[in-house]
Amino acid sequence: MLWFKRKFNSNASQITAAILGAFLTTISLTIAITLSWPFGDKVEQIFAGGVFFFVFWASLFYWALLADGGLKAWARVGSLLLAFGIYDALSLTVFA
Repeated sequence: MLWFKRKFNSNASQITAAILGAFLTTISLTIAITLSWPFGDKVEQIFAGGVFFFVFWASLFYWALLADGGLKAWARVGSLLLAFGIYDALSLTVFA
């Protein structure tokens, strides 16, 4: 267990959280914005969700890199990924 915690709190884990975790969280955030955009038709909703994709990804990337370790970085991006994932799932199923 100590080996797993040490590997998960390493710099490589922090960089993986910054790249992969931020990318997945940004995709989930983009879907959430697209689903909840109240104006226009489908094309405008998709454009509104994707127009700030790089800004969201870069912000989450640097936020994860500024964490104290890999566990903190994964906690940061993972909590947002979970929140936006639940919102996306509810928007696509319950509130559709």
